[in-house]
Amino acid sequence: MLHVDRAKVVTVRRSQPPMASAAPTQTPSQSPGTRPAQPPRLVAWHGPVEQLFVHPLVLDPRKAFTHDRLGQGFANYFVTAREFGRMLDQLWRNGWTLVDPERVARGDVRVPAGRKPLVLQEDDANYYAYFHGRGLASRLVVDAAGDVEAEYVDASGTHLTDQDVVPLVDEEVSKHPELSADGAKGLLAETGYEGLFGEHDLTRPAARARVMALVARLRATGWVIASHTYGHINLSRDSLAVIARDTQRWKQLTAGLLGPVDILVYPFGARPTSAGRRLLRDAGFTVQYDIDTRPRRVIEDGVVLMSRRHVDGYAFAAPAAMAPFFSVATVRDPQRS
Repeated sequence: MLHVDRAKVVTVRRSQPPMASAAPTQTPSQSPGTRPAQPPRLVAWHGPVEQLFVHPLVLDPRKAFTHDRLGQGFANYFVTAREFGRMLDQLWRNGWTLVDPERVARGDVRVPAGRKPLVLQEDDANYYAYFHGRGLASRLVVDAAGDVEAEYVDASGTHLTDQDVVPLVDEEVSKHPELSADGAKGLLAETGYEGLFGEHDLTRPAARARVMALVARLRATGWVIASHTYGHINLSRDSLAVIARDTQRWKQLTAGLLGPVDILVYPFGARPTSAGRRLLRDAGFTVQYDIDTRPRRVIEDGVVLMSRRHVDGYAFAAPAAMAPFFSVATVRDPQRS
């Protein structure tokens, strides 16, 4: 079911270079996943903080954007790797800098002088079974060089590619250090009902070891991990008993794998009742996210509640709303129907 929110292994790199940046660039010698060696000087930011989220990227639009119901879901709720790469380039040129959501929650945001803060998020970074054969990656892995790549399976075999959210962001920050403040990259929201990061059977020691190595690398390179509930449940509709049971299942699955997690991203953006929010708070989720078209940070029931915007096919249909971030006309993949 589509859950959305409002052989030989070779490495495949970008088939097209990103659009050139008008701003001066730096090219550190470290690998893409590492933090910039010389971070830019930062100044305090006191205004609202924009937050955007996407889903795992479509690598082959011909397989994803078909005319069946699932294909329409991909078109409505996902973006392609080409679109995302262009978005990153334009976010850089338009003066945005990635910041840590934990710092945003604390009200302690810093950016390079003259730039604006942005939290970038990826929902459902689980690589569900329904992705198989539809032109999306199958899981995240740490490659032989220690960098995070996506694994992609097609008729010719299994490949490693940088055409997914984490490696593309890592690459862009490596090229443009001012795109990241305090080493921040983004937030990855995980459900649990099909495992974590594309590892679908976490009873296997090898799969658990891969997840632990991946999580260590992600956290070391500026990525934050959040809960997206175990079963991608609707927190505004489901009972407190269902929420409590789902939360327990997520914590049991992730224990010993993810490390401390205090952020919860509401599936569908559906806000729980005050009692539900407190239940989640008492389970350790002191920062919670809904979906809105404006940046927001408020404290309710002892929870820091923040909002983020969706970036997908529906958002592309309202280009004016995306204009502060990127131009839909120049980002849009020509293979998108």
